[in-house]
Amino acid sequence: MTLKKPLVILFWTAAIAAPVIASLVAIAQFPPGIEIPMHWNAQGQVDRFGSPREMLPLSFIMSGCNLLLMLCYAFSDKLFDLGLVHGVSRTATRPFLCGTAVFMVLLWIGILAFWLSQISQTHL
Repeated sequence: MTLKKPLVILFWTAAIAAPVIASLVAIAQFPPGIEIPMHWNAQGQVDRFGSPREMLPLSFIMSGCNLLLMLCYAFSDKLFDLGLVHGVSRTATRPFLCGTAVFMVLLWIGILAFWLSQISQTHL
């Protein structure tokens, strides 16, 4: 086994687990019984509050998306052979999938950071 294969496995494990772990860490930062902003209207005003635990289903969806990206990564050659990949070269497919997974994890961490900042602003 080359060094590349364990690194790829480690990368995808981290990309799949990171949204849930980040959500659990963020939820632990909130005081018990607090309600956080969950939706903003077009004027930027909060129009719905909810429990921090409501972030968990979204993190599972994000993890599921990264799981699908990992499966596409693992079977990218087979997908090319079946003619199911268009608009990207065979050599660019895997870096594109990895980059998309990293973007999704960073996006989720940014959303969590925004939620945490909203709490600190509303409870000063």
